[in-house]
Amino acid sequence: MSATLDTEKADVLTGLIRRDGGRYSTRRIIPLDLRPAYGGKREIVKALGTADPAEAKRLHVALWAAQDREFAEARAAMAAAAKAPAAETKAAAKPIDIDAYAARALVALRKKRSEYLAAGRLEDFNLEAREGLETYQAILDGGDAVGLSLSEAEGMRVATLAILTGEGAAALAAAPAVKPTASGGPRVPLADVLDKWKAERIPQPRTVRDLTRTVKRFEAVVGKLAVQDVTKQHVIAFKDALLAEGKTPGNINVIIPFLGTLFNYAVDNDLIPANPAKGIKVADKRRAKDKRLHFDRDELKAMFSGPVHIDSARPVGGGGEAAYWLPLLALYTGARQTELGQLHPDDVYEEAYLDEEGGEHSAWVMRFAENEERGQKVKTEGSERRVPIHSDLIALGFLIVVAAAKAERRARIFHMINPTAEGELMGNWSKWFSRYLRKVCGVADEAPPSGPSIIMRVQGVDSRSASPTGAAVRRS
Repeated sequence: MSATLDTEKADVLTGLIRRDGGRYSTRRIIPLDLRPAYGGKREIVKALGTADPAEAKRLHVALWAAQDREFAEARAAMAAAAKAPAAETKAAAKPIDIDAYAARALVALRKKRSEYLAAGRLEDFNLEAREGLETYQAILDGGDAVGLSLSEAEGMRVATLAILTGEGAAALAAAPAVKPTASGGPRVPLADVLDKWKAERIPQPRTVRDLTRTVKRFEAVVGKLAVQDVTKQHVIAFKDALLAEGKTPGNINVIIPFLGTLFNYAVDNDLIPANPAKGIKVADKRRAKDKRLHFDRDELKAMFSGPVHIDSARPVGGGGEAAYWLPLLALYTGARQTELGQLHPDDVYEEAYLDEEGGEHSAWVMRFAENEERGQKVKTEGSERRVPIHSDLIALGFLIVVAAAKAERRARIFHMINPTAEGELMGNWSKWFSRYLRKVCGVADEAPPSGPSIIMRVQGVDSRSASPTGAAVRRS
């Protein structure tokens, strides 16, 4: 059902009413089969908070669509409640009727979700709901009741899953309670696998933070399981929950393999026979060229005609000289942001070589290599390389910048780049660069980068005649 124009009053939407005083509200009749979930109410009336007809129509259509989703969630939750397996009390295996608890919980959760949605805080609501799932599952697993009975906890769990996953609730509602038959041996909680992995691999703080957050989100959907008890169905349920939250296929296809990192570690340590996340992904229908957009000639001209490259502006957020040099270096070398930002003065040097006739020559090169003492990393072992420095960069004065860094014994050529609180070197710089392109240079950010992952690469550029306005640069 959708909001439609009233046939008698063409300028009024069905269900849109004007109150005394001129302010508008939405009135929606609750379908008969859903009225038990709404405590027997016949209709829903919500104030739109405006007297402007155009604004009222816009809000009304959005609210009507949200109520359509709520009705679908309610039906899914009622179906899930009807099919949910009976829980056991601590004293005896006694069936628990959760229908009434789930219905009441749905009403409260729907109201709260609508309030968060109206305030533009849907992600906050989803986060709180996932944290609630952890609490309810802990109660069902024998933890402290925190003022809830087992039946209330089960009802809240089913209702919360319905809100988070929409029509997939019926299939997901029982997932945390289903424990597959697994091989013998001690059960190792997934959180403990994460701790072992952190201690052994010593990853970057940001990686630890992101994977910890991913594990919590996974457990909020499927419950706190031992790694031996996680099945492919649990991972699929997690994928479906991410889709229901509005995550893009691209994001989900990063999150699932990221979670699979722990499962691979468990496989390597003989905790499980196979990675249950392997092969699970969402079909991404975007064309390859749409996933990694290139700066066209006009955008490059706009970028290099901005105040940084024309008026010698050196913004603090851009790391001083880094604001000027990183786009140019990326253009001429194809190197990644982090590779350029972490350059040590000694990574730029003059190297001798022989030509085909045995004549001796020299060329300035830039080295990208792993160096633990300096905290330098490359993406893969094959990423270690040396790149000749283009004559244009030398003419623009890059070697002078390097010489100054050497004279001052800096740890990095671009020492004014300010890392994030988590120690991620290019996170803040990347955010600044994205804002600079959009707000200062007028380069539309049609495919916003994720964090610090902007990569600029030269494509189809003649190395003898490349210029800042004559090359295609890829952004991702």
